[in-house]
Amino acid sequence: MLDSPPSDKSTSELVRTRLAIAFAAWSPTSGKKTKKHLAELCEEISLQTCSPQTVQGWFSTGRMDKKWIPVLASIFGVDLLTGRSTESPVETTNVALAPALAPSRLIPVVGHVKAGPDGFLEELQYPVGHGEGFVEYWVKDQTAYAVRVKGDSMHPRYRAGEFIVVTPGIEAYPGRDVVVKLADGRKLLKQLNWIRDEEIQLLSINNGYAPMTISKDEIESIHRVAGSVPPDAFVPA
Repeated sequence: MLDSPPSDKSTSELVRTRLAIAFAAWSPTSGKKTKKHLAELCEEISLQTCSPQTVQGWFSTGRMDKKWIPVLASIFGVDLLTGRSTESPVETTNVALAPALAPSRLIPVVGHVKAGPDGFLEELQYPVGHGEGFVEYWVKDQTAYAVRVKGDSMHPRYRAGEFIVVTPGIEAYPGRDVVVKLADGRKLLKQLNWIRDEEIQLLSINNGYAPMTISKDEIESIHRVAGSVPPDAFVPA
């Protein structure tokens, strides 16, 4: 719903103000946003002639034949005379709508993982798409995979039985948990602390080990951790 302009304005001023607000918020599916395009759309919907000059007159004077009010209401979703939304009877709120989540999909579980006594991961891994099953998660990365946590070595961040979802296709930034694979084949699950010149520093996720600084030459890959899901998110293959 549009906010109503001050009540002491004339009807034409109210219409002109509401029209400007509605046009500014208008997001046509074609990607265009011109007064000429609006005139073409008005004519298409109402089957009446509506020239760019007519639309320009609305914006400059706020005066229009009432036959255009329902046409503009269908385009903008608002009645220009009352300022009320035509799309929903729900009252106005100052709470912003949350952005829509990406559709969930099944992420392949590629194995089990736990932290060994030396801080490196002990992992049984299958090729992506050939694991023991899947977990449902909301992520767009088509290369995402998941691993099941074994034991309490990563508690309290990750608990036994939970699944960690990893997104190789999304860049990891400092502050995020990451799975780091070294050139010698060893792997780590740590928090990325910083990236400087030719080195990175990793922090322990359970404060069990001192910060680790590694040369980029020793690193084969860094995969961003998207999050974790509970055991009941598992879907057998």
